[in-house]
Amino acid sequence: MNHTLIEEQIPLAEVNKESAREKHLRHGHISTMHLWWARRPLAMSRAVVFASLVPDPGEDGRRKQLLHAIAMAAPFAKANSDSSYMRSLRAALEAAWPDRKPKVLDCFAGGGAIPLEAVRLGCDVTATDINPVAHLIQRCVLEYPAIYGAQDENGDRPFVDDFVRWADWVRDRADEYLTEVYPSAGSARRVAAYFWARTIPCADQSCGRTIPIISSRKLADSTRRKVRVEYEVKTDRIELRLAEGKPKDGVDWARGTKTSRGSSVTVTCPVCDTSWPDKELRAYAREHGFGQYLYAVMEGGKGGRSYREPSAAELDSVARAAKLLEGLDEYPEGTTAVPDEDLVRSQYRRYPNLTYGIDTWAKMFTPRQQYVLAVLAQTVRAAHQQMLDDGMASDRAKALATYLGLAVDRIADYGSTFVTWVPSGEFVTHTFPQQSVRMSWDFTEIDPLANGPGNWSGAIDWIRQALVHCCNATAGNPAKVQRANAQELPFRDGEFDAVIIDPPYYDAFQYGDLSDFFYVWLKRSIGHLYPELFLTPLTPKRAEVIENRADKNSPDYISHEEFERRLQSALSEVARVVNDDGVVALVFAHTDVKAWERLLQGLRGAELIVTTSWPMQSEREGRSTANVGAVLGSSVVLVCRKAKARDEGFYDDVVRELDARLEERLATFEEMQLTGADYFVSAVGPAFEVFARYSQVVRLSGEKVEVDHLMVLARQAVARHAMRRLLGGESLTRLDDQSLFYLTWRWAYDGAPIPADEAYMLCRAFELDLDELIHHGLVKKQGSGGDVTYWLLGPGDRKHTQLGESANLVDVMHAACRLHEQGRRNELVELLGVTGAGNEPGFWAMVAAVTEALPDSDRERTMLLGLAGNREGLSEAAAKHTGPFSGQLF
Repeated sequence: MNHTLIEEQIPLAEVNKESAREKHLRHGHISTMHLWWARRPLAMSRAVVFASLVPDPGEDGRRKQLLHAIAMAAPFAKANSDSSYMRSLRAALEAAWPDRKPKVLDCFAGGGAIPLEAVRLGCDVTATDINPVAHLIQRCVLEYPAIYGAQDENGDRPFVDDFVRWADWVRDRADEYLTEVYPSAGSARRVAAYFWARTIPCADQSCGRTIPIISSRKLADSTRRKVRVEYEVKTDRIELRLAEGKPKDGVDWARGTKTSRGSSVTVTCPVCDTSWPDKELRAYAREHGFGQYLYAVMEGGKGGRSYREPSAAELDSVARAAKLLEGLDEYPEGTTAVPDEDLVRSQYRRYPNLTYGIDTWAKMFTPRQQYVLAVLAQTVRAAHQQMLDDGMASDRAKALATYLGLAVDRIADYGSTFVTWVPSGEFVTHTFPQQSVRMSWDFTEIDPLANGPGNWSGAIDWIRQALVHCCNATAGNPAKVQRANAQELPFRDGEFDAVIIDPPYYDAFQYGDLSDFFYVWLKRSIGHLYPELFLTPLTPKRAEVIENRADKNSPDYISHEEFERRLQSALSEVARVVNDDGVVALVFAHTDVKAWERLLQGLRGAELIVTTSWPMQSEREGRSTANVGAVLGSSVVLVCRKAKARDEGFYDDVVRELDARLEERLATFEEMQLTGADYFVSAVGPAFEVFARYSQVVRLSGEKVEVDHLMVLARQAVARHAMRRLLGGESLTRLDDQSLFYLTWRWAYDGAPIPADEAYMLCRAFELDLDELIHHGLVKKQGSGGDVTYWLLGPGDRKHTQLGESANLVDVMHAACRLHEQGRRNELVELLGVTGAGNEPGFWAMVAAVTEALPDSDRERTMLLGLAGNREGLSEAAAKHTGPFSGQLF
């Protein structure tokens, strides 16, 4: 294969813009087919696949045409139709491969984004994954739509229509059973949501009342209505009563009986004010379990929503569901009607409910939720049998039933005891708002057949729209979907023209443990159709390429070193199955600096050389995390070729090479308007391009330079480049290392905390000691063990600053901010005069640069704006105020 387009240029700005927008799209997107974690944007995947397979034309005019076609096909709506821009991309690919389709492999296919785009472009695609849930999702995204989803002579899609028709059959048949547990079924005001609280006896045995554990007294706090709960004290318990409006006594109605600080939870009795401390609360729950209390319902219908307390019939129906549950039979293969399998006990970070004794999958659901899901799963099986009885071909019936099984999974996602209510919007969350479950105390149960949130009709419509999208995208070009171990790929040497992968990132996503939630229900709904996928109680994990943070003595433990060994094996397999002229494109987005170092070592071990790299928008903006991930929005796409690294490179030569390559590449990235942490991440790729050329880097003395030091060099080069852009060359030379460190952190990470490795690496880039910065009061350490993060302290966080004879400009800036805010002008003028900062252009350049880096609402930004607004007068006064500086607190 010739030099490809991706090794020369891609339209980053347009693709990244559409990738960011796509994360907020839903209608028709494959993310609505079934939940999967870390699914990459389709726009990004499409651009990478196309540009990896089309040769660079070597001529600006034609290159611009190709880049324009990629950019114009990036919007989701244009790609999800037979637009002229998609036809243009396919035509260009066909012209580049006139004799056959290019063969593309994704051996970490996950939710199917990368292979879907390769199929859409007309490639011969193979998608593999070791996880059985991912494998089924891929069949529903890549295989079944292509085989069965064609349009008829009227432009209809009979397969899609059949899916909706059989979904209605499942709904109607299931409702015959569920009317027994939902008394309002069939009424005009069918209850759509039931509100529950877990309960626990008061910690004071002399009080002895049962306490409902609620996070807030708010039930509805929207523009439409305000509803709250009040406590009614009984002799043996506390009951919850509904009331309209906000409390009139001014009590904080956002506060319930449960309060939390970090992961520590306290439950307090509203009568005697005795609390369950976190440790004792967990111990009690593990030994005795929580109770459950139904305290409110929400009706729907033509009259709109309304809230009321449950009726006697509704309370009785809860007990009836538990009895009906006992009467459900096992499946013929011996599987129980409800999932009694244990959770993996070591995964309490992903499933915090484990620490409260909720340790089987059945315990994650109320008895009625268990009954509803069991009925739906059994009805899906009955629907499949009815299809066969009606004479439908077995393969088609299997495909339709699989989509119905995915619909049951959507109901499970919105039908566990970890689904909470959002009073401000009056809607439910789902079980996985992030890549873990959040422990819930008061939770919402939905009636999936009512007209409300998270219901069966909604699930079917989401899947239907995604299915239509997949039918359009695959259009008679089914991918080969296989379940395979990436460390032992079942393919010939050199079989593929390109391997494009998004591999796992250490412990970022515990795919197997997370997908167990769905695996146990898929086993019951469609497990008989795929017996080879459901041989084990939970998803098989022995060959999974991940790291987990289980106890080191646990059989589930997978260490850093073992993950790296597995990733190395997978990369070696990738290098084996791609042909000698082929491209390997690898998406990587880990925030741990060590992860990048080890990836570089892994690529070297697989004899894959990075030829170029691109930062791509891959994460949802505004997502909630507690570390630097909150500000990282980019992945780096590393484009690799099979080649042996040169024997060795000399340190000084490599440094010059690195500076030159970063200067060239960062100028390109600036055109994308990358800033902050994204800018830092973008520099990893060019560093890889330089470092991966050599088997090792040595000094003239013969001493080997380790990979971590090479990464420090990259950080230093990026910091210098970024600071020159912010400050200008002259001002850059006037700033001390601590001030440059402060400005770089503010610019790169804003006010977000960063992990320990990231903080150490940033300090090394400026040859500073992190412990000394903590002692100096510029940085604060938080957390312990493996959860340590570091915060940069601003002028408002530092109560005072000790200024010596050669004060750092950042210390002067902080002291000046506080003095200006407090109106202490004389002391401010003295400070600026004796330190010389008042008439130092570098000082004011730093003030302006930090101001630019901070968000509008930030207090430090307001302080800096006030200070800078008086620069002229302060500088003039400071010039007249000179004298010895003995050092003092400001």
